Amino acid sequence: MCDYTQREYSCGHLRWIASKWCREYTVTHKRCQPNVTHFEYRKDDICGDCKSKNYPAWEELIRPNKQVTY
Repeated sequence: MCDYTQREYSCGHLRWIASKWCREYTVTHKRCQPNVTHFEYRKDDICGDCKSKNYPAWEELIRPNKQVTY
């Protein structure tokens, strides 16, 4: 079984982050039953889905999906 860290954000969302892949996954790339070994609570963070979608000006220049017109 692969080892995962369960992370809970202040917005209430949960995420499971792989901390160690098992041998079976490294060979087949098929996910197995997760084994949660650690828990984290991020009281000062919100998940990526809840973060503001406003980007700084410099980041707009490097985003690959933006179509540039001259």
